[in-house]
Amino acid sequence: MKHYYVWITFLFFSSGFLSAQNIQQIDSINAILVQNSSLKTDSLLVIFKNNLKAAEQIDYKKGIGEAYKNIATIYGYEADSKKRVEYNLKAIRIFEENDLKPQAANLYGEMGYGMKRDNMERAQYYMNKGLKMAEEGNYKEVLDRTYNNYGVLKEMQGQLDSALYFYKKGLAIVEERNYTEGLPYSYSNLAGVYGQMGNYDLSREYFYKAKAIREKINDRKGIAENYTQIGEVYLAEGKPAEAIPFFEKSLPIARKEDYRFLMQYTYQQLSEAFKQMKQTDSALYYFEKYAVFKDSISSLETSKQIAALEVEFETEQKENQILKQRAQLAEKDLEVRRKNLYIYGSLGLAIVLGLLGYLIYSRQKLKNKQLQKESELQIALAKIETQNRLEEQRLRISRDLHDNIGSQLTFIIMSLDNLSYLLGDAGQQVKERIAAISTFTSVTINELRDTIWAMNKESISLEDLQARVAGIIDKAESTGTETQFRVEVDSIQEDFEFTALEGINIYRIIQEAVNNAIKYAQANRVDVMMQVDRDVFDVRITDDGRGFEEAQILSGNGLNNMRKRAADLNANLQIHSNPGAGTSIHLRKPLS
Repeated sequence: MKHYYVWITFLFFSSGFLSAQNIQQIDSINAILVQNSSLKTDSLLVIFKNNLKAAEQIDYKKGIGEAYKNIATIYGYEADSKKRVEYNLKAIRIFEENDLKPQAANLYGEMGYGMKRDNMERAQYYMNKGLKMAEEGNYKEVLDRTYNNYGVLKEMQGQLDSALYFYKKGLAIVEERNYTEGLPYSYSNLAGVYGQMGNYDLSREYFYKAKAIREKINDRKGIAENYTQIGEVYLAEGKPAEAIPFFEKSLPIARKEDYRFLMQYTYQQLSEAFKQMKQTDSALYYFEKYAVFKDSISSLETSKQIAALEVEFETEQKENQILKQRAQLAEKDLEVRRKNLYIYGSLGLAIVLGLLGYLIYSRQKLKNKQLQKESELQIALAKIETQNRLEEQRLRISRDLHDNIGSQLTFIIMSLDNLSYLLGDAGQQVKERIAAISTFTSVTINELRDTIWAMNKESISLEDLQARVAGIIDKAESTGTETQFRVEVDSIQEDFEFTALEGINIYRIIQEAVNNAIKYAQANRVDVMMQVDRDVFDVRITDDGRGFEEAQILSGNGLNNMRKRAADLNANLQIHSNPGAGTSIHLRKPLS
């Protein structure tokens, strides 16, 4: 009965410990800053959705809400407004139902900020609600962001003095908290207002200060934003040629970070810059790229804007053609001029039709590429999900082996020891048999541990294998054997790895060879040498022991087991031995 209560107590504390571990891991993942992350948005989406499942499994409300919020943020970067609002509302519901006021206040502010381009009235409603909650609770870590975001709403409505007031309030709290990651946002917001006020030099100065901090903390998305913002200042100053290089620096970073909204906006700014320079072909090119990304406006409006740029482009070409025709018509009569006008008019129409056909073909080709990438992404995500499930199953089986079979074997050893003690001096033969069973059980436990070690790894490196072989030698030396050992590893591929099944089979072959050299060959020296070449993995185990007749090789269970494991590895195993001349075992496995 005592044992029963002990196990209940152990399980209770174990459950509490594992739950605390899970909560800590969930909070750690939710704390990943999407803006500063080096991962693409698609990868982050998989991570946060898996984290949401983990939080739901243990009913961890704060973790569930934060996961919803992070998923909404990622959809915002992907310009999916519908899903962004959907997941934000789910998070708000969790925070309010569980009295998580700082989280609710912060998210209300974030929702208002996210809706600023879609619905300014609703954006101000959510922003005021979040600001009121944060001020009532004096949540400094929420107020700095909310003041800054509220300033953005004021700036978009042309209330520049109010925007400057809230930006400065936000900066004061950021500096008070010594929050380095928050400084670039405050600097960028101040820079934007100064630019609109016509103080272009001060505006660029603040944008450069923000970019310098983001480079230190490796905020790639923020760096891309600052490049676009500096370009906007030059564009507002009427210097489109100086703005273009900054837009071009922003695009590759935004593309690598999968920051689709910024790519869309930067393409629009490039189109405007080239338009101001009257380079209508480049303006049309970048507007087409902008239109591909812009999914929040109607297709009719997009078509109108594209048509306007096409008219400008065609007009410019036709004006050039007319100038050429006038020079030729001056030397020809009326009939020739009419004929030339007809020819050139037809040619111009053909060029325009050809250009339109090429644009339609390019757009369709780009759409097909996007569909192909989406399909490849779905396949990759399915593979990741399958691998995760296999990993969970493998870990569950290894825990069952360790917790159930391992504990039962340990109990058998303890029972055999107690039984041997109770027998006293009587039944010497029985005690010897009990000792043999106990020894066999201990060996079984060690082999079980080796198996669990392999199962707990997706792959086994040469270093792992070398460490495990060193463990065999340490055990042998602890028994008092006088045999000397030498282990050498030579590899030209530093990152080479085996699968878990290959690793355990190679380890078992080495273990059997070393044990045979110690127990039966009575060797004074045993050498284990492993080598990885470009095409082959080589293992040689040699000893200077008694050796044996070659004809006896087939009769040994240990040697047969070694051959079977080699066959499972698709490897070649050679065993050479002569009485008094030692034994050499050579395993050679081709690498695919």
